[in-house]
Amino acid sequence: MNLEQRATIPVAREELWDFLMDVPQVATCIPGINSVTPEGEDKYRGQMKVRVGPISLTFQGVVTLEERDRENWKASLRAEANDKRIGGGINATTHMTLIELGPSETELIVQSDARLIGKIGEFGQPLIRKKSDEMMQQFIRCVVSKFEK
Repeated sequence: MNLEQRATIPVAREELWDFLMDVPQVATCIPGINSVTPEGEDKYRGQMKVRVGPISLTFQGVVTLEERDRENWKASLRAEANDKRIGGGINATTHMTLIELGPSETELIVQSDARLIGKIGEFGQPLIRKKSDEMMQQFIRCVVSKFEK
């Protein structure tokens, strides 16, 4: 399943980049994240709780920051997580691009290719897309709040 989300954030591109490249810090803005611990260079282990429709999921997995291209303002990461209770998981590759719109305004573009495995894949794309959009909006509100003076 391919997802693309865009948001305009009232922050200079360089400041936003620095924030987004600090995984433990940016994790505080991702809805449902319970823990993030470093596990080597650009690799993190974490736990996330999320409710999709009537089902509550607890994902445990690893996120690897695979690319940091500050010159072109692009980054990518790979996430692999499982929910042992439901039986299934998610493998996703996410690409992020920052486009400078002005001295204190940046467009964040997030493109994800997610593969849902096992029972989690049975939720259906419309439900997953809706939840993804909700989480992105919560994330953006949190990021903006981090830069408010």
